[in-house]
Amino acid sequence: MVDGVLTLKFLISLIVFGVLLVGAVKLLLRKSRFGPISVALVILVGGYYLYDQMISTTSDATVLDEVHEDSEIRHLEIRKLEFETSTYSFKKRILSEEEETIREILKDLSGLELKKELNMEPGGAEYVLNLLVSNPKENLIETSNIQITVGEEYIDDIYKIESDNDHLKTIKELERDLEWEKE
Repeated sequence: MVDGVLTLKFLISLIVFGVLLVGAVKLLLRKSRFGPISVALVILVGGYYLYDQMISTTSDATVLDEVHEDSEIRHLEIRKLEFETSTYSFKKRILSEEEETIREILKDLSGLELKKELNMEPGGAEYVLNLLVSNPKENLIETSNIQITVGEEYIDDIYKIESDNDHLKTIKELERDLEWEKE
């Protein structure tokens, strides 16, 4: 399954699909004239619905999978993107080491309902977030850079945002309240 996410909604859908399929097969075995039609209909409609459920996920499972409760976030760099003449360019940036602000931005981005769908329209990205994160791993501390591209409708140009959360709220507040460095 995509991103290894099994949600309760998907499991319930799978059970309903199974029950409907068993009923359709029983009609088929009774030699009912609706048997073949019902089996085909259940497989087509149910299969499509299950596939649709499989490609839906949350931002926690995809985008923020490397940030845990015990992660130490060393800093967050936010870079403002502008789309001009079919290319992106960085216009300004800010570096934040305040853990409270960083956690608030991550909280805004967490829990979003996403659907895997390639963004075919250029110009949708607004910000690039670069997180420097350290995670304890056995007797070591593993440090990595996580880059997230965020826009109004997409995250990383792969995931379409399906929920109505204001996921850019804290970033836009920072843009208004703080002086950003020009690039």
